[in-house]
Amino acid sequence: MSDYLLQSATIDDCLALSRCFDSAAALSQWGGEGFVYPVNKLQFLHQLHKPDTESYQLSQQGTALGFGQICDRFGKHHLARLLVLPQYRGKQLSYVLLLSLMARALQQNPRLDFSLFVFKHNQLAAHCYQQLGFVEQPQPGSSHPDLRFMQLNNQQAKTLLSTNQWQLKATASGSLVHCVKESQMQEASHAHLD
Repeated sequence: MSDYLLQSATIDDCLALSRCFDSAAALSQWGGEGFVYPVNKLQFLHQLHKPDTESYQLSQQGTALGFGQICDRFGKHHLARLLVLPQYRGKQLSYVLLLSLMARALQQNPRLDFSLFVFKHNQLAAHCYQQLGFVEQPQPGSSHPDLRFMQLNNQQAKTLLSTNQWQLKATASGSLVHCVKESQMQEASHAHLD
């Protein structure tokens, strides 16, 4: 059993994240429109820190493993800019990251459903989301032909987080410490999930 910590990402965490991208295509697929390559630090931070968006880093014993955001979009907890660092893929960390973010979001507002976007060609990420119970729905607003919009209702998220497979507990600071048990889920190793 391993302990993971999800906590608010610092400016330094975000700048370290900016060094994970080696092409305009990789940066755009992860971050969406508005990111520029080569990365300009100030522009990257400005684009990353949008209103009603909180950034989090997943770590284990002080080592950064992943990143994700919780946004207030579409009247839901919208999960965005999800990333498991390349050297840590293939270890079910996609699930740890998603579940950690969902648990954190429910601490903030226990009534909202969840949503996310995934590129249609990213079958491994979509499979990960589907294993957690996300289902494809019509896109809100103007649709983007390359994206799938997926949702998970609030009650399903709460049920998922309370299963014996995952043990999650809040710390006094509001960060989440996660103890992950062995799971039958298959890891979606393609980890830039959104």
